[in-house]
Amino acid sequence: MAEEKIDVEMQDTGEFLARMHTATGTDEIVLMFDDAEDVSDGVLDNDEATVRATVEFLLSHQPSGDLPDRIDLVDIAAAYDGAIESISKLRG
Repeated sequence: MAEEKIDVEMQDTGEFLARMHTATGTDEIVLMFDDAEDVSDGVLDNDEATVRATVEFLLSHQPSGDLPDRIDLVDIAAAYDGAIESISKLRG
């Protein structure tokens, strides 16, 4: 991930577009964060910093090209044990 640059842009309330720029091209993913506070019991916010930390978390588990086109924080929390805590730490 060290060679990837991440751009995050809000598309709509709770919906963000993340672009991961790598040496081989650019990958995009839409992240749904409208339930971020509920899913994380208030630990995570519905903001660009949380989305960026989430993308960093996802990239620590798989390459950007293997990420789905759209993903909800609910799905991330269900798929990865400790995801909320890890994303919170990355957010700082």
